[in-house]
Amino acid sequence: MVKLTTLHAAAALALAGSAVARHSSPRLHNRQSSGSIMESDYSNGATPPGARPGDAAGQTVVIDNDGGHDDNSQRNGCPTIFIGSAAVGGSFSTGWTDMPQVLGFDTMRDLTVGNNVVQPYIIETGKDASKIKRVVITQPGLPRDYWKYANLVRNSLLCASVNSTMGVNTDEILIAAPTWFSTNDASAGSAQSNDLVFNGGNWATGVNSAGPNGEAISSFEALDDLVNKFFDKSTYPNVQQVVIAGHSLGGSFTQHYAMLRKANSAQDGMMSYFIGNPGAYVWPTSDRPIPNPGGNCASTADEWGYGLQDLPPYGNGQGSASSIASRYYGRNIMYALGLSDNEAGDSHCEAQYQGTSHLTRGQNFQKELQSANNGNVPSSQQFNYVPNVAHEDYLIFSDPNSQHFLFAQGSSSGSSSSSSSAAPSSTGRGRTSTSSSGAQQTGSTSQSGSSSSPSSGSSSGALSLISPTSAVSAVLASSAALLALVL
Repeated sequence: MVKLTTLHAAAALALAGSAVARHSSPRLHNRQSSGSIMESDYSNGATPPGARPGDAAGQTVVIDNDGGHDDNSQRNGCPTIFIGSAAVGGSFSTGWTDMPQVLGFDTMRDLTVGNNVVQPYIIETGKDASKIKRVVITQPGLPRDYWKYANLVRNSLLCASVNSTMGVNTDEILIAAPTWFSTNDASAGSAQSNDLVFNGGNWATGVNSAGPNGEAISSFEALDDLVNKFFDKSTYPNVQQVVIAGHSLGGSFTQHYAMLRKANSAQDGMMSYFIGNPGAYVWPTSDRPIPNPGGNCASTADEWGYGLQDLPPYGNGQGSASSIASRYYGRNIMYALGLSDNEAGDSHCEAQYQGTSHLTRGQNFQKELQSANNGNVPSSQQFNYVPNVAHEDYLIFSDPNSQHFLFAQGSSSGSSSSSSSAAPSSTGRGRTSTSSSGAQQTGSTSQSGSSSSPSSGSSSGALSLISPTSAVSAVLASSAALLALVL
């Protein structure tokens, strides 16, 4: 039976936030105003730290009672601020009219991926490249809203940075996000004449671009080049981990990339993939859980996008489907799934062979991994089932198990008391955890008491209730921003 560590975590963080607020004098409040990340130091609509002239509208401090369910507020129990998403002109269907200046990020055009072809991306500003140990590269959703997802992951990092069990040092973590422009964005004005552009959502499956100037370049190739930039020791000498992270269509993109990314012996052990609530999966075998879902796509259900047949040009020379699947089984992956995510997901006929919703497709994919690996999820992969969360981006990214995978797992400065250090399941391989809306869990395979999770077992909580004084001490010790309070 899962222990109720949720209350412990939420209480500790809430006590920390309220204690800081109670002990803040006006002079201390003024000293915090330029750099504090604590919600107690702000009012709704206030200007966040790091704001610059030219930042797009909408990026103010959001303080409300939605608890993250609107993807535009901080999750319950976390005392740090939530920074709102940038406002952008145009639309994802007609094209975005501009690249917003994202608060705390710089827009970069120094990545050349073809013959005078540029892949723009954004990157956190003001961080010392020599101190960076981990880079989290976020992917957009269906609207190509890279600014939103970089911001969501940044808000989750702020939250994680004051959780003493995480051991997160924000100075050592860098968030970046590529822009996957469509031809509509070029027409609307956000993409420049030499920027890489794709037809519609083709960026999400790694097929070749639609230009510019007739250039045919896979989004996977462009992402390879971005990853290489962060592994370049001349610029980032201490990078230990690069995490590719996405939710919804961004989760599908991440899973597609993890499946087809070319082997790289120098990098593969330092690569991780965070796959949140994808609409559908690339299935590693020709088996499907739903044999006759209807429709007339039986002949294409195993083609690329849903299976390993008829690969795009990026997949040329990568061997047989079984060898690609075998390589995939060795990759470090977290699948983060909301236990209330009953949305239909990808509506294409081919996706119906995988299940009827985001959740059931994820559960079926876990069973497929077990079936293909002697009854076990591969030891380098884990499923994180998040209770009381539907298709909600921020609550998936800011779940403590997710935070540990994104920001701490595999880092020398990261805490070991979290899901990444969980004891093997009863099968001895793989992990399944069920988060408890604030509990960081360790131990063998666990579930929430719902039949939704395909595995069962026991778990133990890694967070324990601490006194208000201890909570404040832990928060002050774990956040560089908060150290300014006592200087």
